[in-house]
Amino acid sequence: AGSVPYLKLAGIVLGGWQMARALLAAQQKLNDDPSFYGAKIATAQFFAEHVLPQAVALEASITSAKGNEGILALSEDQF
Repeated sequence: AGSVPYLKLAGIVLGGWQMARALLAAQQKLNDDPSFYGAKIATAQFFAEHVLPQAVALEASITSAKGNEGILALSEDQF
């Protein structure tokens, strides 16, 4: 049960890293094809503003968890 937030956090953070790399490359090549590279920049900005903030909440849920207390509160037949 605890691995899911870690996996989500890794996906968001690593995705943000790749989007940042794409943003830097797009800024350097913006004059070559303004429409294409402008879309890359806008996509990276959207990711940074709307998806990346979820990493903060996932980090909080991971660090505030108290082991398996939530899962162990249920008996086997309650699953």
